[in-house]
Amino acid sequence: MADGKPCVEAARAHLGILLRPTTATQEGDIKDRLDPLSMLGHNLSRNRQYHLMPIRDQRMIFGPTRPRYLAELVGSASGEATDWHSHSFGQLISSISGTMYVGTETHVLLLSPAMAIWIPPDAGHWMRTSSNNEMLYVDVNRAEAVHLGQACRVIAMTPLLNALMRATLPDVARSAAHHNTLHDLLQKELVVAPDVPLSLVLPRDSRIRPLALSALNNPGDIVSIQRWLSSAPTSRKTIERLFVSQTGMSPARWLKHARVLHAISRLASGEKISSVALDMGYESASAFGYMFRKSIGQTPGMFRPPTPELDNK
Repeated sequence: MADGKPCVEAARAHLGILLRPTTATQEGDIKDRLDPLSMLGHNLSRNRQYHLMPIRDQRMIFGPTRPRYLAELVGSASGEATDWHSHSFGQLISSISGTMYVGTETHVLLLSPAMAIWIPPDAGHWMRTSSNNEMLYVDVNRAEAVHLGQACRVIAMTPLLNALMRATLPDVARSAAHHNTLHDLLQKELVVAPDVPLSLVLPRDSRIRPLALSALNNPGDIVSIQRWLSSAPTSRKTIERLFVSQTGMSPARWLKHARVLHAISRLASGEKISSVALDMGYESASAFGYMFRKSIGQTPGMFRPPTPELDNK
């Protein structure tokens, strides 16, 4: 154990960052919560051999004035991850560029450009970057957070919402009255912002959870629903029942949504639509686009970075 660990823990407590314990009695449960990180490319051994993202310094959120919203721009490299943790404040995170997975006890959510994720106070979660990215973190005072909902959600960004979030950066000099007006408008915009279906419920049952993790890891490897389901140690009827009861989706629908999340992550990294479509088992980009639009109501091109040099086909 490092000599500086008590200092680190004290700093985390001061900043309102609460790491979840991994005692022997909780080890199995914690591993179950964290194994989405494993399927997204991390080694979740007890030594946690992955690159931990640094803890962001949010002392201002705990100062005497306790601002309602406080933003910070943070860049991260692909393959970085956080500990399983929670905050005493809410977090609103939007992607300027790149993608990031956020996991809770029950869901995996994907943050991509033109979207934002809301994480309420005390919600246990982990984060894992799937590409180089730049994110706008807006920390939300606990009293303010009660207006924004008690569940993690992915919301659609608008130009107005983006401007209001950026207006909470501390380097913008405004009067208190001006800040309050902007914060009031930001709160109203967040309350009415539409949800985007970029999340998946993770089944808990050990008979079907490996199916879900394999699909999230390599959806393109699944060429047949029947073959995919045959690897589970139970009947097709039981698999169907468990998926519907625990995720609200049939296995086929769940797999289709997993493919969409995986595709968005690759598209946001700049890969060609045609390449992603072929790798995921579609014969053409048009067939892939049809599935994509039917699943989330958006075209694949919406998630491509706006770089003129890149071929958009």
